[in-house]
Amino acid sequence: MNIIVEIAKELDEWDNYPEIDERLFSEIASMVLSRYQNFSVVKEFELSILLAGNKQMQSLNGKFRKKDKATNVLSFPDVEIDWRKIVEFTPDNDYMYLGDIAFGYEVIALEAKNKLISFQDHFKHLVIHAILHLIGYDHIKDDDAEAMESIEIEILEAISIKSPY
Repeated sequence: MNIIVEIAKELDEWDNYPEIDERLFSEIASMVLSRYQNFSVVKEFELSILLAGNKQMQSLNGKFRKKDKATNVLSFPDVEIDWRKIVEFTPDNDYMYLGDIAFGYEVIALEAKNKLISFQDHFKHLVIHAILHLIGYDHIKDDDAEAMESIEIEILEAISIKSPY
């Protein structure tokens, strides 16, 4: 499975974490996607990442979610998939554009500080969370949230990060 990752960095504070790179996103995306046999036919995936700050995240959140505040992460899937039918989902071809993800530095840093966890561990959790959104998972309803959180916890445990729930 080849995963192409394009990263745009809009805030210098992201330079404090050089390990947040294409390889990290590719590894986590592979961990999520490899859970589903139907994605194994896709030879190449692609996703775009925006590493932003509060101002840009507030603007995106306002434009796309009608919420006038900064947030930690926003996901914009390219293909609409219903997670309840994900095993029946058939990718169209050898290539699949997963979508776009935007991360907000200041909100993530504050959340990590308040939860007494490392920025890196919290960020990895949010990457897993965002990629699950790209393949159709959501957490609006309680049962949807439970399904999504269960997968997040399993993947976090696989990379030695404690459950945030």
